[in-house]
Amino acid sequence: MPNVVIVAHPSGRTSFLMRILSLQSMKAELITPDFIDTIEPSTDIIYIELLNEERCLEMIGQLHERFWTTPIVGFVSTQQMDLVVKSFRAGVSDVLLYSNDVTRDSIEAADSAHRALRQRQKMLLRQHILTTSFSPTSAPPQNGSIYQLSQPIIVVDKQLHIVSLNQAAEEIIGINEQNACGKDLSLFFSISVEEREKILSGYSFRSEMLIQHGEQMKTIGYSISPRVKENGELDGAVMIFKDITEDRRRRQQAEKTEKMQTLGEIAAAISHEVKNPLAGIKSMVQAVLIDLDEHTEPYQYLKRILQEVDRINNFIESTFAFARHRRPRIIRSAIPEILESVIALLSENFKRNGIEVVREYAEDLPTLRVDPEQIRQVFLNIMLNAIEAMSAKELQRRKLFLSVKPSTFKQGKEEVGCLEIQFQDTGPGVPEDILTKIFDPFFTTKPNGTGLGLAICYKIINEHGGRIDVSNAPEGGAIVSVKLPLTFKTSYETSPITEVVQA
Repeated sequence: MPNVVIVAHPSGRTSFLMRILSLQSMKAELITPDFIDTIEPSTDIIYIELLNEERCLEMIGQLHERFWTTPIVGFVSTQQMDLVVKSFRAGVSDVLLYSNDVTRDSIEAADSAHRALRQRQKMLLRQHILTTSFSPTSAPPQNGSIYQLSQPIIVVDKQLHIVSLNQAAEEIIGINEQNACGKDLSLFFSISVEEREKILSGYSFRSEMLIQHGEQMKTIGYSISPRVKENGELDGAVMIFKDITEDRRRRQQAEKTEKMQTLGEIAAAISHEVKNPLAGIKSMVQAVLIDLDEHTEPYQYLKRILQEVDRINNFIESTFAFARHRRPRIIRSAIPEILESVIALLSENFKRNGIEVVREYAEDLPTLRVDPEQIRQVFLNIMLNAIEAMSAKELQRRKLFLSVKPSTFKQGKEEVGCLEIQFQDTGPGVPEDILTKIFDPFFTTKPNGTGLGLAICYKIINEHGGRIDVSNAPEGGAIVSVKLPLTFKTSYETSPITEVVQA
């Protein structure tokens, strides 16, 4: 039976909490704040009432220092949110907020107790890992503590040689425990000299790294904690991993979306403010040209001014196209048909540059709900970039491989069904240092480029609920992957719409 201590003065709220805990088969004991020194080390959960701010925060700090493997849960009325924030900083792991709704408060109290118990188990297991000695010559039994965790864990000695790891960690490094034990950690992970010194000095820290996992690169977050013997001597370290690839991708996507929105607003404002005076300049130049002989120098100068005005206007139009948020016209469309229409449009470009288009469309592909004009714009931009990449270099073969196949991508914790449209060229590829910037508005490596083509593509695919990624093929050349969900509903649709099936 779990032992629970409630640090509070007798009141209706404490009686209510004790009753709920007893219903959860927990042994609850009420201790007033003056007697916190009597709390037993074997206590599983400590509840503390958040009342007098200064005294309360001081007690939380003391309890957190003494019982670092015991979760501390504060309970308070919802009117004291500032105290809640400060209590988290002082050391509580959870807070129970009373709402004066008996049913709701009962459920919340029971949930808080079970959350605290789960945390207590993890803390005890972690303490056991940090204090257990492992022999490099004999692996621990498979029912040992680290094998009970689903998180990847590696235990190393004072020389950073692996002494133990669980099955989840074996999958990350691609080698079983028997073959990994005794080997230096740096053989499997690119740990910097500074991080190595930190581990050897007994520091705790967190970081992240990229690792090759099968055919994919994954972002792994890891935390390192020192292991110490009972006499306080450093005995190595424990490395705990977490796959944060999806979290990092979501974070980057959110940052990019926010950047896109901000730049779109700026672009719209600039376009509006610049186009008006630009139109005035063009009109006056054209009026002056009427009265000049086209063979004179002033006429040629003004003609150049007019050309530069048109050039600026074209850039403004591109910028405005990026900023404009046109409502998509969603209809049922066949992706291969959209691709074929773009290929037909660019047929002369392919012939002129000696590029062979190789198609691979899966059978029985479903139609998708998309704006075909916007998707056509995306495909056109990608193919034009591929043509330019292959025509700018002497190549033995010039091919553009197109494929459409069913696939999936992760959206939060869910797998979303989609069609993946992949474009792979045989050009020089994309330099690794610009891969992360390639969709940024106004970023370009072309002398006369605006840097808006791929930014607009990103915006369109994002608004269709899909994904677009650029990578380099191992055999050379760039790969652009577009994933469009099988089921998609725009933010504009507040009622069912009539779908049109393209002929």
